[in-house]
Amino acid sequence: MKNKPIFAKLLHEHSPDARAEIIKRKIKNIEKITGRKLIVYITNSQAPFGMITRADVFGFEDILSSIDHTKKGDLLINSPGGEPDAAEKILIMCRKHFEKEFNVIIPDYAKSAATLISLGSDKILMGYSSELGPVDPQIIFRPDRYPLPAQAFLSGLDYIRKNVKAKKDPDPLEMYLPILDKIEPELISICANSIEHAKEMAEKWLGKGMLKEDHDQAKKVAEWLCEGIKYKSHGKVIDFKEALFLKLNVEEIEKDSKLWKLVWELYCRCHFYLNEVKGVNLFASENLVLTQRASVEKEENEQ
Repeated sequence: MKNKPIFAKLLHEHSPDARAEIIKRKIKNIEKITGRKLIVYITNSQAPFGMITRADVFGFEDILSSIDHTKKGDLLINSPGGEPDAAEKILIMCRKHFEKEFNVIIPDYAKSAATLISLGSDKILMGYSSELGPVDPQIIFRPDRYPLPAQAFLSGLDYIRKNVKAKKDPDPLEMYLPILDKIEPELISICANSIEHAKEMAEKWLGKGMLKEDHDQAKKVAEWLCEGIKYKSHGKVIDFKEALFLKLNVEEIEKDSKLWKLVWELYCRCHFYLNEVKGVNLFASENLVLTQRASVEKEENEQ
């Protein structure tokens, strides 16, 4: 039996308020299957500031406060990443609220800082389209440029060092002086410290959560994900099988299951709603749908 096209269906539905009510209803449907409360966090990667920031704390407090106190819960998350320290704060909030069990559900992608939140959960639920990614720090070297991997900067310096010190046909140092002259010394320290900070953070939360019985593996995974050496691309797809290789506690949601169909429909609805109201981030629970704009303007739909 073929699945009905979800996205096409959304195009023929009515107002944003009606869509918000459907989102809350779909969350309740998923909760009936899992037996746990569900909160949702989606970022609009196509919008300015569409990433995890400290401003998201307000939205998380609202959706966590909107549900009955419970010790078990899931976070459905889709985000390209953002600020690692903001991600850790959100993780602390979720673990404090869901004291007994905190899981993450990924419909599409949870990259970089969103991967960090996932690593701090008890279990990650993934479908056939789900992906995690490396958490190697990205540094903004100049205001007019996109963020670049901190490791790429350090690796570039190593490349110059090796070529200058090569025993056979070494490069003259003078050919690199114009490049080196533009490097601010403090950037070297910033890059090295940011990589070390990311590793410590990932290892800490893996050691507290899904790899608490295997601290050696927690350290190894943190190094692989943060150093940019094993995974050379920041956008590397870490799917369910790769997550199993890393010995993460992951559970596969079968693509033909009722749960996956509901998860994917909820994700599509949230994504569509975000674009319709020109939102940056969406926060939702069974009782609340909240969007956040670049100006931190909020738009609520409550029961």
